[in-house]
Amino acid sequence: MTRMKSIWVYHVDAGSCNGCDIEVLDVLSPYYDAERLGVKVVPNPRHADVLFITGPLTRQTRIALKKSYEAMPPKPRIVVAIGTCACSGGIWYNSYALYNTSPQRGRDRLRSGGPEMIVPIDMYIPGCPPSPEEILYGIAQLLGIKEKKMKGEYWIALPPGEEKKAENEVMFKIPERPVPLRYWLSLREELRRVIGYYDRDAVLNDFIGLVEKAFESDNPRERLHDLVTGYSLKEKDSRIGIAMRFIENEFWRLYEEYHEWEEALRKKYPITAGV
Repeated sequence: MTRMKSIWVYHVDAGSCNGCDIEVLDVLSPYYDAERLGVKVVPNPRHADVLFITGPLTRQTRIALKKSYEAMPPKPRIVVAIGTCACSGGIWYNSYALYNTSPQRGRDRLRSGGPEMIVPIDMYIPGCPPSPEEILYGIAQLLGIKEKKMKGEYWIALPPGEEKKAENEVMFKIPERPVPLRYWLSLREELRRVIGYYDRDAVLNDFIGLVEKAFESDNPRERLHDLVTGYSLKEKDSRIGIAMRFIENEFWRLYEEYHEWEEALRKKYPITAGV
């Protein structure tokens, strides 16, 4: 990126909680005085060199963001994502309220979301929210005042059992659990809908323990149902009982779904590592 003497900035709130917006306003206040670096906020994207985006990309704001981006001059047209939500969708990356074109919408896949779905991002400033100093550091990089302290690194995770041959290769080991990793990730993602982030791991670990006991019997489905019923009756918090019932049904749905995929793969490819 070429050095610029000054930048004119247009700010778009793509659905944030206003935490990042407050930090952006703080940067523009006389205390931090971003104008001394040549930063000027403009009320119209047609005059802007840089687009500051805060918040994940909601369905309601996607059209306004797209029009703001297209209204900017062709060059340099720099886009800066400020805050974790703007960088990756944050904790809302799999929310129904976001505009997310990813066909998987999370589940057991990597996180996707944020304004990058419709506009290219040139600089990411993560944080929830990022401090004014971090935002100023990003601005200083745009202006060429400060060089980057971090450099990009590319690492390759090797399949289990394969030996590393290069410095950027690392051994990958799948955690040992009574259920496949894909089941665990999908159940963990779905469980946050009914019990939230704080308690989901504890509930899921208890459920996985019940699954391990259930598959020791000849009829695991019936045995698991009995174990979940007994667990719910002993549990004083009704929310946890509801959550256990929910992931019991979700577990068998995933079990049937993934087994259908596995059988389809086995028919198509005689030699396969499974699903």
